Amino acid sequence: MSYIRTKLSPEDKTILQEIYEELEDINIPTTYKSNEKNGAHHAVKTGAVSQKYARQTVFGIIRGKTKSKHTKKYPWILELLKEFMDSHHPDFKFTSVYVNRNVVCKKHLDSKNTGESLLVGLGSYTGGQTTLYIDGKTKKFHIKSQSLIFNGSEISHKSEKFKGIRYSLVFFK
Repeated sequence: MSYIRTKLSPEDKTILQEIYEELEDINIPTTYKSNEKNGAHHAVKTGAVSQKYARQTVFGIIRGKTKSKHTKKYPWILELLKEFMDSHHPDFKFTSVYVNRNVVCKKHLDSKNTGESLLVGLGSYTGGQTTLYIDGKTKKFHIKSQSLIFNGSEISHKSEKFKGIRYSLVFFK
C-alpha cells in the first residue's frame, strides 16, 4: 500500500484543538509575493506565493541541524506537536513539522521532505480534501478526520479548495 490512513481519536482531536488555538495566536508569515519568482522554493512549488491569505512556517529542525525561528520563539507549540504524535502515531519519527494555514496546494512532489510524511488537517473548515495521484488514479482523503502517511516525494499530491480556516500539518524527517 502506498499510503496509510489512521483515524483521529478523541484525545488526538483535543490536542489538535489546542494546537489550532496556539497557532491562531502567533504570527505565521505570509508567502504571498506579487512575483512568484521571488518566493521561497516550496511556496512557489505549492502555489502559496500566489495566494494572498496563505501562511507557512516550520517547527523543528531545518537544514538538517538548526532549530527553526518559530521553534525558538514558540517552543511550547513544538511540544504540543510532539504530544499529538505521541498520542496519535507514537512509532512515527519526525524532526520537522511544516505548517500551512489557508494554503490550497497545487499538484506537486516534495523535494525536501523525502520519505514518509504524516499529514493531518485542523481548523474550522469544510472541503479541503487532500488528493493523491497513484498509478494514474486520483484518491481523495479528508485529513480532518484521519491522518495520512505517504511519500510526497514519490506521490504527486494537492489540496482541494475549502471554506473557513484550514491548517495542514506535515510531519517529516
